[in-house]
Amino acid sequence: MIERFSLTAEIGELMEKFDVRKVMKGHTGRFNITPTQNVSIIMNDRHDLRVLQESRWGLFPFWAKDSVNTDYQTLGDKPFLARMLKRQRCVIPCSGFYGQKKFGQERDPRAMHTIVPNQPLLGIAGIYDCWRHVNGKEVRAFTMLTAASSGAMSVWQPRVPVVLDEEGIEDWLDPKLTEFNRVRKHLEAMESYLMRSYPVTNAVRDELYESPDCVMEIRMPDFA
Repeated sequence: MIERFSLTAEIGELMEKFDVRKVMKGHTGRFNITPTQNVSIIMNDRHDLRVLQESRWGLFPFWAKDSVNTDYQTLGDKPFLARMLKRQRCVIPCSGFYGQKKFGQERDPRAMHTIVPNQPLLGIAGIYDCWRHVNGKEVRAFTMLTAASSGAMSVWQPRVPVVLDEEGIEDWLDPKLTEFNRVRKHLEAMESYLMRSYPVTNAVRDELYESPDCVMEIRMPDFA
């Protein structure tokens, strides 16, 4: 399960990378994003204009299996997910995501930050729900799509976010593509050899801890 990710890019970088036309609400400089927090997503507004908007990470009810992460292979099996899949797809901007791995004699697993070298900004596939609060405010919540990892990474990181390439981002956000089979081809796990994972401070486990050192690599003892 993916329960932490980072977003260190600036608003201008998000707009350029994802061809965003309007910024409604932007969150940047985030080093330890956790479920139930509000973050930035890229979505289409009611006029099909691509915007940067705010959304909570985690569908309601929060305890539900698909709230924070959803296996992309189950999307067509559950009516409530299929409903969102038609017109409520989004892209979650991300710099890297966290996991944990056991090192040598360390008592506790070590937090790991995974990035894609030469790709400082990633677009993760997501779907969101939207409703109007009793006070009239529009509320959004999203779930992140994941897939089974491969290679050596699968031993300690069984699932990874579905990272979209440029064509995948365009199709995923295309409001004219409403059938799952038109976008399914983009929902595959990135090969582990394309990613790099490195140890970071275990302070990232604290959802209240937000500091640049969350993404800084630390040197492990020789037994690692």
